[in-house]
Parts: sequence; C-alpha cells; structure tokens
Amino acid sequence: MQQKTTFAFFLCLAIVVATNVHAQTSVAEKVQDRLAAAAQKLQTACGDDVTKYCSTVTPGEGRLLFCMMAHEDKISTKCDYALYSAARNLDRAIDFVEQAADACWPDIEKHCANVPEGGGRIAQCLVNNKSAVSPDCRSVLEHIPPAK
Repeated sequence: MQQKTTFAFFLCLAIVVATNVHAQTSVAEKVQDRLAAAAQKLQTACGDDVTKYCSTVTPGEGRLLFCMMAHEDKISTKCDYALYSAARNLDRAIDFVEQAADACWPDIEKHCANVPEGGGRIAQCLVNNKSAVSPDCRSVLEHIPPAK
C-alpha cells in the first residue's frame, strides 16, 4: 500500500480544496457532503501522524502536504489504509465522471450549452432534463441519487 501513499496525499489536497468550494446545486451539495465525510475520515485516521510529523508546519500553499510526503515512509498503517481507501474512491469517482462525459456529451451540448460550468450546474441540468436525454445518458444519470 505504501506506493499508493504519494498519490493519496494529492488526494488529500484535492479533498481539502473541494470541501472549501461552495455548493450551488443539489448535485454539488451531495458531492460536497461526500468530500467532507472523506476529509473527516482522513483527519481521523491521519491526525496523529500530522501532529507527530508536521505540527510545526504552517498549513497552506501545500506545505502540510509536502511535509506528509516527506514522512510517507513513517506514517501509521491506519493513515496509510485511509489514504489508500480514499485514493480508490477517487479513482472510482473519476471513472464515473469519464463514463458520464462520454455518454452525455451530446446531451450536454444540446440541453446545457448555456449553463455556466462549476458548482454542479451541468450535472443538475442533465438531471433536470433527464426525460429528454439519450438512453445512454439517462442510464448514467440513474446512478445519481435524487435530490433530498
């Protein structure tokens, strides 16, 4: 698992950045909630390691990330596993986004061309137009849970 750690640290950075983005749609809110939960799991699993190896580092501008990378050979098994698990989940999410983009690109161009990017607005547009999108796109959208 140790070889996955470097990638997983970059995942930590992505999660921290993503949890600071303001959600603007129900789809974006769901993603933000999942990212916040993932960040909390990493904090719980790796907090002692961060304190032990990087307590004197001022967070920001990637300094904490680089500190943890410098000590990746010393981190606890619990932290290493949490990072590996988070990296796997990110990999699965990226695969899903790729599948959705492939299946829904014509529908994005047709139904959501004027929708500003970011904040989950394009995904929300597809969900709102679910009955009008192609069968392939609709199949992908079935994997997005309904709004609360």
